[in-house]
Amino acid sequence: TLILEAGSRLGGRTYSTQFDGMDVEAGGTWIYNSQPFVWSEVQRYGLPIKETPGAVPDAMFLLMGNKRAVMGEPELVEAVTGWMTYTQEVRSIIPRAYDLLHNRSAALAADGISAEAHLLSLGLTPLQEAFCRGMVELICNGTADAVSYLDVLRFYMAGGSEFANFMDSAARFKLQDGTISLAQKIHEDGGADISFSSRVESIVDEGDRVRISTSDGRTLQAKAVVSTLPLNTIGNVQFTPPLPDGVIKAAKERHPGRGIKVFLKVAGDAGKVATVAPGRPLNYLMTYEQYPDHSLLVAFSSEPEKIDLKDRQALAAELEAHLPGTTLLDAFCHDWNADPLALGTWATYRPNWARDYLDEFQATRGRIHFASGDHGEGWRGTIDAAIGAGVRAAAGVKKQLG
Repeated sequence: TLILEAGSRLGGRTYSTQFDGMDVEAGGTWIYNSQPFVWSEVQRYGLPIKETPGAVPDAMFLLMGNKRAVMGEPELVEAVTGWMTYTQEVRSIIPRAYDLLHNRSAALAADGISAEAHLLSLGLTPLQEAFCRGMVELICNGTADAVSYLDVLRFYMAGGSEFANFMDSAARFKLQDGTISLAQKIHEDGGADISFSSRVESIVDEGDRVRISTSDGRTLQAKAVVSTLPLNTIGNVQFTPPLPDGVIKAAKERHPGRGIKVFLKVAGDAGKVATVAPGRPLNYLMTYEQYPDHSLLVAFSSEPEKIDLKDRQALAAELEAHLPGTTLLDAFCHDWNADPLALGTWATYRPNWARDYLDEFQATRGRIHFASGDHGEGWRGTIDAAIGAGVRAAAGVKKQLG
């Protein structure tokens, strides 16, 4: 078994690295026992986990335009009640998170409208509408008009369709030694050879074998191939026979995950805080780690064109809106949108994508098996989805080869 890794490291859209001597996850980070594939691997290898301080904050704030509201108990009750209204049909529309179109007529109706359209149809209070919009932006790492209502429900159902459990699933627990610790354990267990900096240019299914050509001029042959290419990059590899038109069309359109994740080193102890700020340059922020003389915050932007991360004055001003009086010391971000091996962040689907593309995304063709976490159901777009896709592809290869 040979793994062709286009980059110089293991992990894909997970990326354990350091920022000013602090361990950070530039990509996929959070895991939980509601995520069956990754959690089984964590248990298999006995990997320790730790909590993110801001996931259960001592103080939470909601920014609505230039107004900053403290989310005390009455405000939180109002906000979560609004979210329950927004998602109240989740169990009837998606009774099975890993069978997205099981209730086909209801699912396709939800697939046909945007998360934004559903939000505006409910008559929520201003606080509820702002909070729900912020949650949708966080879920899809994009704007509410770009993602389908169905896909928001899919993500929520995967997290148990209960707010506290969903938040624990999405942003509370992470691997103590980084996602690289899991990738290394899986690699050690599998024993495959890895060829780094080996970008694949073409994959040809010849019937009894598959021929792969790489950018460094090599030609390799295999009895079967497993492709883990992210959705937004799959059109950059030439497949023979060609990929379905729908897959290429979706890759060109790109999924809604186009935001950024930025780490902010700030002076002193910021406390265990979280802010929801729909539509702002940074639309979510929380405490990532606390240190004796400084804090590390993690923030997201669903519209990265709204802020220049190289402009420290603009970044400091945005931080001031979230946490007044906080001093920015440094910042770090890996731009997945500009990364040619990703061209985006985690995958959610646009309106009507389930109707138009889901079957084509999930099909296996001949000796080419697809195992991208961007093509699936359940926790699609996450570490769990990537492992799950790999498990299913491996079973397919085993059956094919005997």
